[in-house]
Amino acid sequence: MFDLRYHVASLAAVFLALAVGILLGVAISGKVGDAEDSFRADEVSRLNDRLREEQERAVAASRRGEAAEELLERAYPVLMEERLAERRFALLFLGPVSGRARSAVERTLSDAGSGDPVRMVALDVPLDVEELDEALLGDDELAAYAEAGDDFSSLGEDLGGELVAGGETPLWSALSSLLVEERAGTSALEVDGAIVVQSWSAPPTEDVEEADRVRATRSLLDGLLRGIEGTGFPVVGVEAATSDESTIDDYRRLGISSVDNVDTLAGRLALALLLAGGQPGHYGVKDSASDGVVPPIEPVPPPETGA
Repeated sequence: MFDLRYHVASLAAVFLALAVGILLGVAISGKVGDAEDSFRADEVSRLNDRLREEQERAVAASRRGEAAEELLERAYPVLMEERLAERRFALLFLGPVSGRARSAVERTLSDAGSGDPVRMVALDVPLDVEELDEALLGDDELAAYAEAGDDFSSLGEDLGGELVAGGETPLWSALSSLLVEERAGTSALEVDGAIVVQSWSAPPTEDVEEADRVRATRSLLDGLLRGIEGTGFPVVGVEAATSDESTIDDYRRLGISSVDNVDTLAGRLALALLLAGGQPGHYGVKDSASDGVVPPIEPVPPPETGA
C-alpha cells in the first residue's frame, strides 16, 4: 500500500514538473518575443529605407520636370518663330465655342506667325433632323443628301471640303441657319489646314427618337472630319489638358492627329508642328498620347534671300 510519504513525494514531483515547465515556457517565450521584436525592427528599417529612396526619386523627378519646363519656356519662342508663317487655318468647333480651346489655338497660331484663324465655325448640334431634311428636300440641288435618311455623312464630307476650299460655299450658305451656332472671319480664302475641337458630347439616352437624332448628328460630324482630311491639308483635333471628358478616341477612330493638352506650352508646340506637316500621331500628356509629348522637331527653314 501507498503511504502518506509516497503521496507527498508524488505531489512534490508534480509541482516540480509544473514549475520547470513554467520556467521553460517563460524562457522560450522571451526568446521568441526578442526574435519578433528584432524582425519588426529590421522590417521597419527596411521600409524606412525604401521610403527615403522613393522620396529622393520624387524630388529628382520634380527637379527634372521643373528643368524641362524651364528649358521649354526658353526654347519655345525659337521653336515657334515663323513656323506657320504665310499659312492660313480654319477653326471648327463640333458644338459650342470653348473659350479655353479657342484662346489656346489663337495663341498657337499667333506665336507661330500665322495670325488669327481665317474663319471660325461653331456648329449647332445636335441636329434638328426634320428641319434639315425639309431644307434639303426643298432645294433640288440639295435633295440628294436626304436620300440616305438619317445618314448625313455625305453632306458632312462636302461641307468639310468647302470649309477648307473657301470661295463659293453653296452648302454652308444654304444651311448655315440650321447648322451654325457662331461664326467669325471670312469664307473667301482657301486655308492650309484646320483645327477641330469636339465640344459636344451626346448624353446617354434610352429614348429612341433622341438616339436617332444623336446618330444622325454623329454621321454629319464624322463626314465633316473625313471631308477636311480628304483635302490633303493637315487637320488636328485638340482638347485641353483639363478637359473633363476626352474626345481623342474619336479623332483616333477617324485617323486624325490629335493634341490632348493644347492649353500648355508643349501642347501649343505640338499643334504648330502638326499643322506645319509634322509626323502625324496622338500627342500630349494623357494616356491617349500614344506617340509622345510632341512630334519630332524639324528646324524652320531660313527665309529666302535675294541674289
